[in-house]
Amino acid sequence: MKEDSNHPSLHLKKVGRFWSVRVGIKYRALAVEINEGLIWFWIGTHAEYDKLISS
Repeated sequence: MKEDSNHPSLHLKKVGRFWSVRVGIKYRALAVEINEGLIWFWIGTHAEYDKLISS
């Protein structure tokens, strides 16, 4: 990810004020953007992700 954070295999996308990325088949991770890049603060299942994003 450090080499190419826009690589299509990462499935990086903006979700509201967060950035989301797939982690394997079962998980997602969330980050917030700062001047230096992204700070990753959460990782969980797709079901947990859906609940978190919808709230």
